[in-house]
Amino acid sequence: MAQTYATSALSTRLSENLLLSKLGEDCSHQRSKTMSRSNFLGNVNTLSSGATLLPCISQRRRDFTTAVSNSHKERNGHFQQAIRKVFAAPTVPGLSTATLSESCTARFPGWVRKVGSGPFRRPVKISSSTLQVSVEPNADFSVRLDNEARSGLTVVEIEGVDQENLLADVTSAFSELGVSVQSAKVSTSNDRIRDIFSVVDSETKRAIPEEKWSMIKEKVLISLKHRKSQESKLEDPLLLDQVSFLCSALDKVVTEHGKADVVEAAYTLQRGFEALKLDEDPRKRADLLRYIDNMDKTLITAVIRIFYLYSSLLNVADEAHSHRGRREQVWASMNATPLWYASFDHTLRLFRKADVGPRDLQSLLDRCEYNPVFTAHPTEARRREILTCLHRIFELCSSREDPRLSPAQKTEIEAEVEAEIEILWRTDEMRQQKPTVMEEIMTGLDYFRFSLFEAVCTTYRYAENSLNHVYPNSGVKIPSFIKFGSWIGGDRDGNPFVLPETTVMAALLASRLIIAEYIRRCRICQDTLTHSLLICEVAPELLESLEEDKKVMQKIPALRHQIASFEQEPYRLKLRVIRHRLEQILRSVNARLRELGGSNYSDELLIDIEYNIDEIPGLDPKEGAYANEEGFLHDLKLIDKSLRACGDDRLADSKLKDLIRLGETFGFHLCSLDVRQESTVHSKAVGECMQLLGMTEDYESLSESDKIQKLAEALCLPPPVDKLEALEEKMTESTQQVLGICKAVAEIMNTISKKAISSYVISMTRQASHVLEVLFLSWLTCQGLTERKVAGEWQAKLVVSPLFETIPDLEHMPEALEQLLGNSTYMSILEATGGVQEVMLGYSDSCKDGGIAASAFNLYKAQEVIRKITKEAGVKSRIFHGRGGTVGRGAGPTHESILAQPPGSVDGKIKFTEQGEVITYRYGNSPTAAYELTVGITGLLKASHPSLRTKMVDNAKYFQIMDKVADYAEKHYRELTDKTEGFYDYFYEATVVNEVALINIGSRPSRRKAAVRDKTSLRAIPWVFGWAQSRHTLPAWYGVGSGLLGYTQNDPALIRELQIMYNEWPFFRNFLSNVQMSLFKASMEIAQEYARLCRNRITERLVYDLVAHEFQLTVEQILMVSQQSQLLEDNPSLERSFDTRRKYLDPLNHIQVILLGRRRDPTLSEDRIKFWEKPLLRTIKAIASNMRNTG
Repeated sequence: MAQTYATSALSTRLSENLLLSKLGEDCSHQRSKTMSRSNFLGNVNTLSSGATLLPCISQRRRDFTTAVSNSHKERNGHFQQAIRKVFAAPTVPGLSTATLSESCTARFPGWVRKVGSGPFRRPVKISSSTLQVSVEPNADFSVRLDNEARSGLTVVEIEGVDQENLLADVTSAFSELGVSVQSAKVSTSNDRIRDIFSVVDSETKRAIPEEKWSMIKEKVLISLKHRKSQESKLEDPLLLDQVSFLCSALDKVVTEHGKADVVEAAYTLQRGFEALKLDEDPRKRADLLRYIDNMDKTLITAVIRIFYLYSSLLNVADEAHSHRGRREQVWASMNATPLWYASFDHTLRLFRKADVGPRDLQSLLDRCEYNPVFTAHPTEARRREILTCLHRIFELCSSREDPRLSPAQKTEIEAEVEAEIEILWRTDEMRQQKPTVMEEIMTGLDYFRFSLFEAVCTTYRYAENSLNHVYPNSGVKIPSFIKFGSWIGGDRDGNPFVLPETTVMAALLASRLIIAEYIRRCRICQDTLTHSLLICEVAPELLESLEEDKKVMQKIPALRHQIASFEQEPYRLKLRVIRHRLEQILRSVNARLRELGGSNYSDELLIDIEYNIDEIPGLDPKEGAYANEEGFLHDLKLIDKSLRACGDDRLADSKLKDLIRLGETFGFHLCSLDVRQESTVHSKAVGECMQLLGMTEDYESLSESDKIQKLAEALCLPPPVDKLEALEEKMTESTQQVLGICKAVAEIMNTISKKAISSYVISMTRQASHVLEVLFLSWLTCQGLTERKVAGEWQAKLVVSPLFETIPDLEHMPEALEQLLGNSTYMSILEATGGVQEVMLGYSDSCKDGGIAASAFNLYKAQEVIRKITKEAGVKSRIFHGRGGTVGRGAGPTHESILAQPPGSVDGKIKFTEQGEVITYRYGNSPTAAYELTVGITGLLKASHPSLRTKMVDNAKYFQIMDKVADYAEKHYRELTDKTEGFYDYFYEATVVNEVALINIGSRPSRRKAAVRDKTSLRAIPWVFGWAQSRHTLPAWYGVGSGLLGYTQNDPALIRELQIMYNEWPFFRNFLSNVQMSLFKASMEIAQEYARLCRNRITERLVYDLVAHEFQLTVEQILMVSQQSQLLEDNPSLERSFDTRRKYLDPLNHIQVILLGRRRDPTLSEDRIKFWEKPLLRTIKAIASNMRNTG
């Protein structure tokens, strides 16, 4: 019995791979064009032992090339000869013979693409020598069936416009309906086709009964319509090849492990739900849902996993493709044209065009500081093991696209990829238990180790290369303005597992990593800078420093002999001393880690073999070690200066310069740790401490002005050094923990680096006293963090950053900030810390509180207010942007987000959080990390210089308009979330928010208060996560449509105002662009499936109808304002990317709905409910991977 395409999806793909690789060998010597469509078969017989040939050939048409010569006859002859060779090749399983009719011609209608240089299109006109078809040019496809033309066969005739993959779509539609193709004849006239198929019923082997004709006709037309809708989306053939290869490799691996039914099931669901999107059919939808419902646990688990891995591999292919595209632009430009938008080259050309001179540019660069801060939440849903495996696949995919590879080399790389994919399939993506804070710390450090060290060096090189080309011989220097921060191990807000010793360990582990990286790179430099004094000169300053270094080396037996060995090689000798000083620091760090570790942490985690280094007998680890990073950099720059003085600039600009860049960027601390705690925790601790000190009996009952006065008076007193030990014995455990954090901060700053701690962030700040309370606690530690000396001057090391989160907090912020900056004691302390007032703005809670429109605009206005208040107080300000991983939590493209900040609020410095899985997507691989750093820095440069900053037209008017839009939007949002009866029942029952806590993706609890169904009980992360999983994406758009309509009232003049505002105001444009992205990810059809999980039908209908109505209204209003015909019309690459993911995402959502129904079925036993829990949790991870965010 002949196998059909649908029931042998994998074997067909494997056959086509062999077929096309052979075909590619015969045609690859002429690479000038790629075939558009494989419409070449005439009367091809399908053998009973093999797979259908038509889908084999046309499904992978992009994998082989052929020549387009001046002669059509010559072209067709080459191609037909290659086809005959392939069909006769014994290496193709099941394809021993095949016949081509004499009328078969190779045809290239439609469009062609040029491989290797990005997609472009030009028409190729080819007339058919076999058949002329007379069809109206604009006619739709027609399908006719006939049982009389050939005995025992049904003849299916299809006419219409030629398009990509037409034959594959038709034969695939046949196979899904149980129709077997016996032969086919295809013909083309210009861009019209007439394809004739002789088919039989797969089971009966007879002609198709007439009652089935309408179903066949409908199925074929749906397939062709779907393909036509995809044709408008430009796609790079190399990206398609990469995706096809990765998916085929996964299919192959899964099948080899005895899971062919999994591949088949995934394929059935994927095609089934794709067809429903084009033509809804309740019966077919019911069939698909029954198909899912009938799967056993083993099969449904495997299907979820394969969809999860498809999306993960698609993410890798997308990232590798983007990197290749940028490489091609660099190669093609040859410095003659600007590179991509937001590149250094493009940005510097804009500066040059705006007549920004070298001195002005240098001034801007000198004051720049770009500071992403990594956080552990919303936590990365994927395990560390999965991430490292995907990292290896990315590197292999990048190598696979290298055009210089020989066939054997490419085959070897593909075998390595398949091995890595096999590891993915064999590795459980689910954590068996929640990650510890220590594991989160180690995962965060991996980004530096595997990506960022190289990315930082690459970014600086890109900047310097562009500067030298655009501003040649200008003398402008690129300073090291990239800094990194981290909350991982320092964020105690809501996480009881972050202890004071955890924070110290986080800082020590970070220091250990960067010191070890310096040692590694010093070894490399030591092996390359082998200059001899017998051959070349060296700067006298370097030789003088070596005399002092030799005294250090003489004390260490293991180093004494190297003085003689390197006597004539000064650079090697100097680098060996640098290594020794660094190794001493590493010994001290390891010793402290062992002290802290105790029985709570494994030695393997704390003292990794990679960082282990023996003690030197009789030598204190601190002896000879660098006191700070300045000494380390001084030694490196001595070598650099000497090399340049002696004419060795090329060597100085190589590995040594990279090492200096790393030293200037990362110091001895790697990343500056922020500490965070909630304000009420501090207030309670301060009240207890003041009572113990006899300062006041009931601090918390004091008025705000009395609190400020009492705290300011205490700070001016000498720290109670002699009383502290006795006080601590009387303190409650919680107060000891709060004080312990301040002590940990002091230890880190004193033993690692002053730069190792950046800020102490106070979440839920509502009044000025909250800031002074932290300073009081730091004073109480008696560690010199905040102290007034006898002479009256202040010693202050701790920068305190108030975090304003909810909309009411933002409204009260001006008063709190004015009170704080009006206090003379605080102003003296602020001046001692550098005179910069940092204020953190929280995007997540404000959005959850009042909706995306009110949140975005209130945060925008807050920045203006902060700048105004601090300027009046005579201090500088720095905004710390606490954005999340989704639009509903303040996320968006970095470059555009920076440009959308208020004019003047970004003055060369920006600090912002990068959260959870966003860190992986942006910084997981070095090339992508270098790109992300570049677009962020160029956005900062543009936003910080008046000549490039977009001029605000009619600023006051736009503010008034946006005020009204935000008010209408917030009112509508609160009507839903605060005034709609049953809304929170809907949220908890129609989303996976209750199940998120079971998935083990983070160390921090997901809820503040258990068993309470309201907005305040939830953190912003699960709030966004739940709505995203159920495809509502509500936090990122709800109320926007009503806000826009509320302002315009459909008045054409007011609509035109918004359209102008969209074009002229970066904030408004960026805001609506981000909302568009979330609307595009939503699906009200799928959201309705989740809505049916609600127990109360009235609640289900009410809430869903409100959401669906607002969704439609928001889409209409945004399209009207942006003057687009569809969402993401101006961002086709993003549209294509998410459209591709939908074919995995939609089936996963339906699987999740069914599993949620089982978990919540009151008729099932506890054991049975537990039975389906793990597959359900897998869907959460798989959907997050496809949506590319958790929260």
